[in-house]
Amino acid sequence: MKFASLCVLSFNRKKYLERSLETLWANTRYPYELIVLDDGSSERVVQEYIFQLVRAKKASTILMNTDHNMGIGIAVNRGFRIARGDYLFKLDADLDYKPGWLTECVGLLENHPNIGCIGLFKYWHQPCNFPDELVETHEDYHEVIDFVGSAIGMRRGVYDQFGPWYELQHSFGEDKQFKVTVGEAGLQMALPLEDVAVNFGFGEQHSSLIKEIDWETHKHTYNVPVTTPLLFGGQ
Repeated sequence: MKFASLCVLSFNRKKYLERSLETLWANTRYPYELIVLDDGSSERVVQEYIFQLVRAKKASTILMNTDHNMGIGIAVNRGFRIARGDYLFKLDADLDYKPGWLTECVGLLENHPNIGCIGLFKYWHQPCNFPDELVETHEDYHEVIDFVGSAIGMRRGVYDQFGPWYELQHSFGEDKQFKVTVGEAGLQMALPLEDVAVNFGFGEQHSSLIKEIDWETHKHTYNVPVTTPLLFGGQ
């Protein structure tokens, strides 16, 4: 059975993460594993909330970095490396998801091998700028020059071929170099005809990773997921 890996990046802002996950659970039907990545949150309530998710079996895997924030590019790469899905999604922790969002996005990726990366919504700093990004509107998706990196999905093979993401940009633009590389290979950037998510916290401090570090030995270690993924949703 095919499934998607949803990598949700967390950094403080518990009320945002909680709200976002509630809409994800309620509106996601395509099979998925949920990987929550917390990158050095200073708010203890966030860490406690994330561990509650695992105890309640509401998340498949968590990765915690208990020191300082490492940056979004690092977070995405660590999350995608442990992900086991056929489709990989990087998702910020301030998204409201609409019913059927993942089913629609995966359908577009399955039906259009020419799509390299897909976003979830058209929001820009000035929404009226979207026409400037539009290349062509096809029967079931918009082909665009670029889209906001708060949510991005792809087939696993696209990441394996063109990854990893750029790690030296701490926040904003960490996805840009990856998308440029994918585009230069002749693959398209795409958006659903209608937005399938809303970025309600856009512009706030961003989220990311994940890593646990043994400062005595200076070795990096990661939480290894269980052999059998904990899946949610159904066709």
